[in-house]
Amino acid sequence: MSQPDTSKHPALVVETMEAGYEPGLPIVRGACLTVQAGEIVAILGPNGAGKSTLVKAVVGLVPVSSGRTLLFGQDITRLAAHRMVFQGLAFVPQTENVFVNLSIAENLELAAAIVKADRNERLPPVYAMFPDLARQRSLPAGQLSGGQRQMLAVARALITRPRLLVLDEPSAGLSPKLVGLVFDKLREVRASGVTVLLVEQNVKAALALADRAAVLVEGRERLFAPAAELLADERLAALYLGRHTGRQPSGAVH
Repeated sequence: MSQPDTSKHPALVVETMEAGYEPGLPIVRGACLTVQAGEIVAILGPNGAGKSTLVKAVVGLVPVSSGRTLLFGQDITRLAAHRMVFQGLAFVPQTENVFVNLSIAENLELAAAIVKADRNERLPPVYAMFPDLARQRSLPAGQLSGGQRQMLAVARALITRPRLLVLDEPSAGLSPKLVGLVFDKLREVRASGVTVLLVEQNVKAALALADRAAVLVEGRERLFAPAAELLADERLAALYLGRHTGRQPSGAVH
């Protein structure tokens, strides 16, 4: 059977999603999101807005009670999390995103084994993108700095050759210098043809990185606009601080 053509579809479409950890207690309440192929899109918002819950629902780690999630036109709404990688979606969680007792090389080899790929084919291009990891490939991941560990987590995801890379707060706990290095690497990832969706608390760094950004408040997107426009939009601070400016928030999600 021939595979459907996904080239004309957005990378990701989230349609009026409701999701949460407990039945009847949604954290994400009707959120909508469209990520075009080749974009970097950031999800911003105050603490408790449901940002991480949204992306975890997208990748199959949080139950979805209603709505749909489409990956390049294919419905993945209730696909098991461990099957997502075979659809071209890779997820980098905020914590516990590498195996600390394994070496750098073993972490990457394991990722290749999971997708039944030839490690001799998959590892060289990833090592070329992450030369620091290549130089230290025999080092246990538990001995890496926070920034190096985040680089390894991204490298592990890229071994699976995703079309969409989803990251949950990749800058958490990193110094401003390391945030810059990690985000520079994400620009390289996008340049290689991978679409990127990330949750971020570091608003300025995220808006400097992203093409567009969504601001989530109480489980719904309240703003979704080009990152440069959001950086200058007074409503961004108002939403973070819980104030209202009297202006109607944008509802555009495409």
